[in-house]
Amino acid sequence: MIKKPYNINIGLAAGIGALACLVTGIVSISDAFLAMYDIWDAAFAFVGIVALSVTLEIMGFFKWAALRVVRLARGNGIKLYLYIGFLSATVSILFANDSAVLILTPIVLEIVKQLNIDEKGRMAYLFAAGLIADTAAMPLITSNPINIVSADYFNYTFIEHMIFMVPVSIITITLSILIVFLFFKDKIPRIFNPSLIDTLIVNGAIISQTQIKLSFLTLIAVDTLYVIASLNRIPVSYVICSGAVFLILVFYLTEHKKYALEEEKKGLVTIVKRINWDILVFMLGIFLVVQGLRHVGITNLFTQIFIWTLTLPSFLKILAPSLIITISASIMNNWPMTLLGLLSVEETILLHNLNASQSTGLIFSNIIGNNIGPHFFPIGSLAILMWLNTMKQKGLEIRLIDYLRVGSVLSIIEVIAASIVLWIELDFLKWAISTI
Repeated sequence: MIKKPYNINIGLAAGIGALACLVTGIVSISDAFLAMYDIWDAAFAFVGIVALSVTLEIMGFFKWAALRVVRLARGNGIKLYLYIGFLSATVSILFANDSAVLILTPIVLEIVKQLNIDEKGRMAYLFAAGLIADTAAMPLITSNPINIVSADYFNYTFIEHMIFMVPVSIITITLSILIVFLFFKDKIPRIFNPSLIDTLIVNGAIISQTQIKLSFLTLIAVDTLYVIASLNRIPVSYVICSGAVFLILVFYLTEHKKYALEEEKKGLVTIVKRINWDILVFMLGIFLVVQGLRHVGITNLFTQIFIWTLTLPSFLKILAPSLIITISASIMNNWPMTLLGLLSVEETILLHNLNASQSTGLIFSNIIGNNIGPHFFPIGSLAILMWLNTMKQKGLEIRLIDYLRVGSVLSIIEVIAASIVLWIELDFLKWAISTI
């Protein structure tokens, strides 16, 4: 995954590991079926989210939103940074962090180039599009596929996830915007010429007012149905895939209306090609590898560590497991660590008869550590890997030391802040997941 020999994708990399586990007998065929059962909802939800995101992108929705943000800044570089940060967070919450990074990074890069912002100044806006988007993927179950896997695994609802993670996300998103700004405040241009944006050629469709209204109505309907489906124990993938199909139908019926250039015209084939199918193989493959790690005793180690953290005083009992998961996810990537965390938390709950508060604390420490902890190191998060790769393809490469200078500091501060909020929810507000 890191070196990519022969340019292999992440799905093939995880598939090689899974095949090795099957061939050597570390995992069985029944483990493979169990893996498919555990991740199918997250996998289909991911396909639906990406399909919805790609359709909106091709329609010109995100470019339209980004251009409105630029005009709203009225030539103020600091306001532009704040608005891009808020836009990145919003897109990440609604469309998942992976989609936000893949869609917004090239748009933001194109905009800052068009505004004649120098390379040092561009970094502030690109970090806003990358790190802030990756940080914001906690408030909804659908904001990150790993949230879906966790909710399905422990059978808690969309609303229960929101109750715990929305307050955490408000603090962490605010911190992200502030900390990234402090790192780049001297490089952000104070003013820019907003008229330069008027000459920006829109790639793909020039979105119509009808498409904008239908897009917003679709998003509102999807978010409403998330709650209804969750309360009735209906998989969220049904909702997002239905929304994606509807929007694709809207695109099919309206896509011929307007295009900046005829050669930019894109059809349904483009949507299918743009879906990251290798991520599905990655999900299944990495789950099999994790099952192999479970069979050789790795989850027992994490179980013992989690039991030790429960003996710590005050908010340290939340911070300690969050930091342990953060470090582990930064080393091995957040997907395998999420799955290891789920298995280890389950073993801890069952073997040591934890109460609802202790169980809830470990479940959401796993969410915190795997959502905002992994961007400590680039390989920790798939979204950050894709963000770095997208910029590299555009000729803008970030050195590891420059990334760590921001990512490591941001990650640790956010994990500490998130743990404090979760501790307050558990110990002072006495919140807990009712189904545990």
